[in-house]
Amino acid sequence: MMPGEATVESGLSHNQSALRKVSAEYSDTATKEGWVEASGGLAGFADMLINGRSDAPDDYASRIGAATNAPAIVLSRISADSEAARTGLAAVSVEAKAVLNSAAADAATRTDVMSYERALVRAQTAYRNFQSALNTVAARADMDMDTAPVDAELSDFADTIDSARHTADKLADKYASLNSIVG
Repeated sequence: MMPGEATVESGLSHNQSALRKVSAEYSDTATKEGWVEASGGLAGFADMLINGRSDAPDDYASRIGAATNAPAIVLSRISADSEAARTGLAAVSVEAKAVLNSAAADAATRTDVMSYERALVRAQTAYRNFQSALNTVAARADMDMDTAPVDAELSDFADTIDSARHTADKLADKYASLNSIVG
């Protein structure tokens, strides 16, 4: 019995650490790629949760030249960044669902829930930044391109965020129910 239990615990630890790892990597990528501003620690994270934005709105739009670069280049960049952010969040969600679907008694830890929620907040902020950049380029006088492909990509990203939000809620509920049983 003990070896089987050890294997289950080992697999569970792997899932938990995998979720924390991919969540942290996603958050780091979002910052490194310039989709979101670097947070100012816990206070910055709390501000991002409460206000939904950093102090520099449209910083992403400025960084990619949404008001100045050729519209085709800007639209291509927004679409590529949105696709990368969407597929990255989907990969994080796969790990979250593995923890969620685990039958182990201590499957969802507080750290797992917080890590996943942090990645979700980064994705939501990136989405708003992409949308803002699209609005900036679309409002330009020299804009003569159809934004439908970028709109479609952003819509797909919004759907991925909604799905991740649902998964985060279920993961938090699982943690809360497991915590109430133990406590």
